[in-house]
Amino acid sequence: MNFKVSYAKTADYATANLRPALEKVFAEQLRSTGGVSGKRIMLKPNLLAWRHKEDIACVHPAVIVETAKLFLDAGAAKVAILENPAVQTAPSILHSMGIDAELKKLNVSSANFTDYRRLPVPDRVQFHNLELAAEYLDFDAVVNIAKAKTHAMMTLTLCVKNLFGLVKGSERMGWHLAVGKDFAKFADMLLDIYLTVRPQFNLLDAVVCMEGNGPGSGTPAIRGFLAGCTDSLALDASAAETLGVPELLLLRNAAERGILPEFENTGEIPEKNPLKLPDPPGILSEWGVTLPPILKNVMRDFVVSKPKLDPNLCIGCGLCVKMCPPQSLKLVNGKPVFDLPNCIRCYCCQEHCPKGAIVPRKTMPMKLAETFEDAVRALFGTNTKPNPRSASKNT
Repeated sequence: MNFKVSYAKTADYATANLRPALEKVFAEQLRSTGGVSGKRIMLKPNLLAWRHKEDIACVHPAVIVETAKLFLDAGAAKVAILENPAVQTAPSILHSMGIDAELKKLNVSSANFTDYRRLPVPDRVQFHNLELAAEYLDFDAVVNIAKAKTHAMMTLTLCVKNLFGLVKGSERMGWHLAVGKDFAKFADMLLDIYLTVRPQFNLLDAVVCMEGNGPGSGTPAIRGFLAGCTDSLALDASAAETLGVPELLLLRNAAERGILPEFENTGEIPEKNPLKLPDPPGILSEWGVTLPPILKNVMRDFVVSKPKLDPNLCIGCGLCVKMCPPQSLKLVNGKPVFDLPNCIRCYCCQEHCPKGAIVPRKTMPMKLAETFEDAVRALFGTNTKPNPRSASKNT
C-alpha cells in the first residue's frame, strides 16, 4: 500500500495559521478512513513534561486544542486526551499549559492511562511481554500527535516513538534498561508497539522542533511545518529524511523486517533542513538522566523484571533455548538456565513454553518504583478516567 504523507506549512501556532494547516494534513486522512462522524476519538499527544512556558518537550498546546476542535467539527461524538507523562499527569500538564478550561468547554476530557495489560499482538512482533495501556481499545480511532525532537537513543523521536507512551512510566524505565544496551532491539520493541496499536491518524508537530540534547533538554529549531499520514511509520520515514536522518535506525530495522511501507509526499513539502543531532548516546533512564555504565548495569540486574522458571512444570524440551533471539538460554542438566546479563526480556521463552513453566516476575525494586510513580502522580493532580462511550453532546 502506498501511503500519502501530507505536508502543510505554518509560520507559527497562531490559530489563523495553524487551523488551515491542520485541515490540510488531516484532509486525506479523514477521506481515506471514511471520516469520524459519530465516532469516539482518542488523542495521544506527546506530553513529556511541562516545566516552563513554551516548553518544546511537548506538543504545542494550540496543536492539541485545534486538533480536538477539528475532529469535533468533523462530527466526532466524543474526543478525549489520554497520555502517560514522565512524572506529571496529563490533566496537570494541560492545566499548566493553560488549555484545560477551553478543553472543558469543548467537553474534551483528559486522563492518564491506567489500564495496563498484555494485549493480543500480531504474528510479526518480537517482544511478547509488552504491557500496553488498553484504554485505546475503547475508542473507534486513535490520533497520534508527536513532536519532532532529537533523541539520545533513537536519534529522532517522531510518531512511532510517541507510542512508547502507552507503556507505564516505571515499565518504560525497565525497558530502557533491559534493551538499552542494544539500540536495535529497542527500535524493534518500538516497532512492535506500532504493529500492535496502529493509530488511524497521525500528526507531527514540526513547527518548532527540538534539536541537540533531546528529547527533554534540547534547543528550539524552527522548521515551520506539520505532517500527517494514516500510517505512523510512513510518516516517520518521510519526516526523517526532511529532518536530516534518512538512515534512522528505526527505519533500517523496519526495512530488514519487511514492514517499512511505501509512501509519497503531498502538499506543501518542506525543503530538507537537518536538525542538529545529539551527542553519541549515553545510558538514559526514562526521565532523561544519564547513568554511568556501572550504575546502569546494577539497576538492570536489580530493577528489571526477570523470567522465572518453575522446575516442576519444565519438561526439558529445550524449545525455549531454540526460540531465544539473543541466545541467552542454555540447557544444564535438562533444565534451562538464564544468562540474565544478555537477556533482552523479549519473553519468547515464555511464549513458546508448552507447559507454562516460564513466567515474568517483577522485582521488588520495580514494584517500589511503580508505587512511587503512582504516589508522585497523585501529588501532581487528579486523574479521572474519561468515558469514551459517554452520550454527552460536545458544545
